[in-house]
Amino acid sequence: MLASIFIIGAFFVYGYLAKLVRNVIAGEPYPLPEWDDLGEFFSEGLRMFGVALVYTLPFIVLMFFFIVPSIVAESVDSDAMRNIGGGMAACVWCIAFPLGLAMALWLPGALMFAAVERRFGAAFEFGQIAAFIKANIGNYLLAFVVWLVVRMIVPFGMILLCVGIFFTGFWSLVVAAYSFGQVWRMAPTRR
Repeated sequence: MLASIFIIGAFFVYGYLAKLVRNVIAGEPYPLPEWDDLGEFFSEGLRMFGVALVYTLPFIVLMFFFIVPSIVAESVDSDAMRNIGGGMAACVWCIAFPLGLAMALWLPGALMFAAVERRFGAAFEFGQIAAFIKANIGNYLLAFVVWLVVRMIVPFGMILLCVGIFFTGFWSLVVAAYSFGQVWRMAPTRR
């Protein structure tokens, strides 16, 4: 997790989480994988990172497309341009929130499909992912809420327990992966 600062560690973490999801789905009594096959973790994590990047890159580009002109307009000496820049920034956030929420709800399902099927393209089978989420909406939303709650706890791990943001960050990812793995495992309909 510490190496994730330099991006390379994220590949290992994503690969580990994908293996964890498969172990949970298989019903293994101790689903946490051993750190014994770093090559597999890296290659699978690279695939998972690629999926996340493909999904989030258009959102990031869209936000920069509106944010950069807004910043430029607000830095001009004209009051009218500053008002236009402020209005653009407000509009961006009105668009960014619902798109970000939709992305946050969709991406775990796409990553889960890529992890389970061990294929990059599985994350882009929109019909199957939508059908899975719809058929398992209650458990899926519960896992999403668990993910949100553990993500909110991460900063408190640093502040209250002095264990560090990296430990609590990794812990939150493991809890989220376990939760979404359970959704797949308990699903009456997987596709």
